[in-house]
Amino acid sequence: MTIRFVLDETSIRLDGLSAAAGIEVLELFLDRIDDAILAERAVFYSSDFFETALLGERCFWDLCDPDSPIELPKEVQERAAAAFGTLACWDETEEWPVNFGVEVDGQPVRHIPSVAWAHLNNANPQAEIVACISSATAGYTGIHNVMANGAERQVWFLETARDTELFYRWICSEHSRSPADIALYAEHSFKQLKFVEHCLHGITAMTGQFRDLAPVIARHLGLLSDEGQRIFSGPWQQVPAEFGSLGIEISDENGNTKQNGNARRERRIIVDGAERWFWWHTKLQPHQNRIHICPDDAPAGGAIIVGIFCRHLTT
Repeated sequence: MTIRFVLDETSIRLDGLSAAAGIEVLELFLDRIDDAILAERAVFYSSDFFETALLGERCFWDLCDPDSPIELPKEVQERAAAAFGTLACWDETEEWPVNFGVEVDGQPVRHIPSVAWAHLNNANPQAEIVACISSATAGYTGIHNVMANGAERQVWFLETARDTELFYRWICSEHSRSPADIALYAEHSFKQLKFVEHCLHGITAMTGQFRDLAPVIARHLGLLSDEGQRIFSGPWQQVPAEFGSLGIEISDENGNTKQNGNARRERRIIVDGAERWFWWHTKLQPHQNRIHICPDDAPAGGAIIVGIFCRHLTT
């Protein structure tokens, strides 16, 4: 699967914003471009981008003018120039939508060429997914149903780092076809977790079809990433109830299991030169399919370590 990004050229409107707020909007937009570049993803834009009004009749580079109500600081100008120097124009490729009118969630048709281009390239998400880098000032955030050229498809609009994390999490849940796919996107999907090398290969030992397991695994990992540090920073006897209220079952091993030599060996992993014990585990099903974790670093602000995916270990 190829993941690419495109800039939504109509999504930024700075009218009515203070200079500080306007610059913050633009820097947030540049943050998402930088994230994509750092992840070695291709980022595209339309040649219309620099001709689209952002502030009154002023376009992007007009904000470099000292007379602009919102003037880009020198460092932001340099950052933008460096970022755009690495991007490509999609309208210089052979991939063109039939027309540029799109309906987002049933709203009136809007002329948004780059969203139409993303929609076109999302026709086969197993081969390619294109997400839009957007701003909520005049655009969209999150996942939306987009109708264009007679077809409805889901398109992601990314404004914040959280949007990007949820986008990759959605890929893991809905469009991964093997443990290798989840491993490829786990770092971007579950930012507060640390994965033992190759641990996701253990999914193959779980019972069930991967397409059915993937959404459940993504949900468990998502809650561990989002809520794990907070929950494990409190009393550990409350951990099962806390996670239970969120819809997943988790438990520590009992004393007998911890005294069992085989069980101990199965749950012991050396991570970064230190011995770690993976007693805690979430249960995809009450009787089988486990994700074993080490939460020891969570109370001090560290990541929960995910170490073992399995059908069941020795008890």
